[in-house]
Amino acid sequence: MKSVFLLVFLAVPCLSLVGCSSNSASVSGDIVARVNSRQITQAELEKQYQQRINGAPQAPTPEESQALKFQLIQQMIDDEILLQMAAAQGLNATDAEVETKYTDFKSQYTEEQFQESLKQQKIQPEDIKADMRKALTLEKLVTKEITSRINVSQVEINDLFEKNKERFNLPEGYHVQHILVTPFVESQVTNAKRDDAKSPAEAQAKAARLLRDIQGGLDFALVARDWSEDAESAPNGGDLSFRSLDQLEMIDAKIRQAVQRLRVGESSPLIETRWGYHILKLLEKDPGGQKDLTSPSVHAQIRQAIFNQKEQMLRAAFSEVARNKAQVNNYLAERLLESAGKAAAPGTENKPETKADTKSDAKPDEKKEEKKEDAKAPEKTAEPKK
Repeated sequence: MKSVFLLVFLAVPCLSLVGCSSNSASVSGDIVARVNSRQITQAELEKQYQQRINGAPQAPTPEESQALKFQLIQQMIDDEILLQMAAAQGLNATDAEVETKYTDFKSQYTEEQFQESLKQQKIQPEDIKADMRKALTLEKLVTKEITSRINVSQVEINDLFEKNKERFNLPEGYHVQHILVTPFVESQVTNAKRDDAKSPAEAQAKAARLLRDIQGGLDFALVARDWSEDAESAPNGGDLSFRSLDQLEMIDAKIRQAVQRLRVGESSPLIETRWGYHILKLLEKDPGGQKDLTSPSVHAQIRQAIFNQKEQMLRAAFSEVARNKAQVNNYLAERLLESAGKAAAPGTENKPETKADTKSDAKPDEKKEEKKEDAKAPEKTAEPKK
């Protein structure tokens, strides 16, 4: 089980090469970055690093470790820039908000399960609360600075629909939610618990537990967001949107057959395919045909597409503005550059040039002339025998 308690934080574009030039040699090795007056320590970075690799099937190589730490410090810098902006605007999450979030989160487990997860992840409740505080604070900042500024007009919706009208002449569709548990290690885990089954036995046990949770009344979308190993749909609560029978067949014939048997609002039993174990829920059925803007789903889909496009643009712009206002030094990056090439393995590329090397580099014609001269030399210097 990987990083069960790590939350999915705000996805802000990475700030590459952030910071100003400085002399990292004059900075303590315990400090890996500075954002304005706030120092990020080696201990903080190491804690994030250990959480990330916890549960990995094998230890990373030195090169992989270095690359991961570089990525982590960039994200920590990005988060710190935004957290400082949030603090300046009085948007920090309150203790009451954190406690409410923590209580809701913990209620999904028995006390025994909760303590076992803490033990496996090598973390404390305070670590979970700290992550929640950060996530809630960043959510407030995004709502104020980005989401609240986005407006989608009916004119924009009408225009996009007219330009893409043919795309809404649809076959019969099934609006499906989906949970997937794979029996192998995933390269990308996007569920909120950062959980990944790594073997067939672990996958089967996990899938069976999730099915029991759903049958026991837990919200399907919440379970999917927290535990599903489908990288694309997990962050959206397992929502696959509307799919035709042919599209479901492309996933697996068993998926198509299961969906056809479901009634609206009903969840499936466990379905085993070559991908792993699936749980499905049918939300809606649509007869297909040419749709127009009187269809609530079409209207909502177009509005969401326009909203997402604007949000992406504003996130990028907000990230740039935040970076421009911050004074950042990434000492880890500087040290990586300073150390590049210093530990090169000894070789012959830096050996002093020798006479033999010079001759070996001579052109063929020059070598021939040297041989001729060598052949003539004895005749010039030999004396007649007495």
